Amino acid sequence: MLKMQTKLAANAASNLRRKRITINKRQDNNIIADDQSLINFSHNDYLSIATDPRVRQAFIEGVDKYGFGSGSAPVVSGYYAPHQEFEQQFAEFIGFDRAIVFNSGYHANLGVITTFAKRDSMIVADKLCHASMIDGAILARAKLLRYIHNNTMQAEDLLLRAASKSKLLLTESVYSMEGDIANINALAKLAKRYDSGLIIDDGHGIGWLGEQGKGVCDYAQLNQNDLTCVTMPLGKAFGGVGGIVVGSNETIEALLQFARSYRYSTALPPAIVHAAITALKVIRAENWRREKLKSLIQFFITQAKERNLNLSSAALTPIKCIIVGDNQAAVTLQQKLMQQGFLVAAIRPPTVPKGSARIRISLNCLHTEAQVASLLSVIARSVATK
Repeated sequence: MLKMQTKLAANAASNLRRKRITINKRQDNNIIADDQSLINFSHNDYLSIATDPRVRQAFIEGVDKYGFGSGSAPVVSGYYAPHQEFEQQFAEFIGFDRAIVFNSGYHANLGVITTFAKRDSMIVADKLCHASMIDGAILARAKLLRYIHNNTMQAEDLLLRAASKSKLLLTESVYSMEGDIANINALAKLAKRYDSGLIIDDGHGIGWLGEQGKGVCDYAQLNQNDLTCVTMPLGKAFGGVGGIVVGSNETIEALLQFARSYRYSTALPPAIVHAAITALKVIRAENWRREKLKSLIQFFITQAKERNLNLSSAALTPIKCIIVGDNQAAVTLQQKLMQQGFLVAAIRPPTVPKGSARIRISLNCLHTEAQVASLLSVIARSVATK
């Protein structure tokens, strides 16, 4: 316990201690948190699906029909009709053979990586890959090599080192703390050239990225022959919880048989998956959500440039980060913004590299240009007077 006390003290001294904000009420982007009314710029519900009346009603219907939980692992008796229907509809949506539902994107990445990598494998991963991908590599006990973020030349150098070993290349599509997009096509070519598997985490792309919102495969014009599989958490643009993986028949069957995080976890409640089916229908039918979001992203970038704000990336994604560097400065700026009625995230190490603490802003289709302009003006004044 003494060691943990020392660790906690060091964490606090470095301004790294996390505190939770209690949200009491929520309607679209408006929340009541700790008895204060705020415009929420911190969540990842990019298409405002979570509070859509049709999705909410589907969730209620699911509870009425199936109850609270699934009661068992999916390979025992926890696999319900909504799981099957959602997997089938989602696979058809993306254009892959099959899909399989996991309890979360984290579970999905652990299951996928430990299924397709073993002790004698070599995993090559982007330096900024999500913690779940890194943890998957550690659990697989494979040799892990990491390349500088988005540096495909270094990625190729590392693949060359693997010689005849089994190889696996890991990347995200849209990086959650940078807001940029990986060079997916270059990575897919490298995977083919060096006979490597390719796993893409499309958590922050699925739903809005691409012409039809099909995510990275839509955006980069990839199909199941170009990669091993794509993992897609459902807690972002789908507005819910859980994860889904798409791949070939063989890939998905391998996950069903061998992914420990799938076989040994109680299945996602069927009511949640019942609601996810409706979320998918809304996403497919209502292109205006994507168009509005993309327009707002462009507006944000233009307004940030006019105010000389230091964005981590000017890519056309809904994740916008303003680098402040110092940990305490990020927390102070977050607190100032809350006082002005805006909730943003103060992101600090180890989530981001040391010295790159930032304010993370998430846009969605129901934010207004007036709200964005007002937020950026407050940030610009705060940065100028710090």
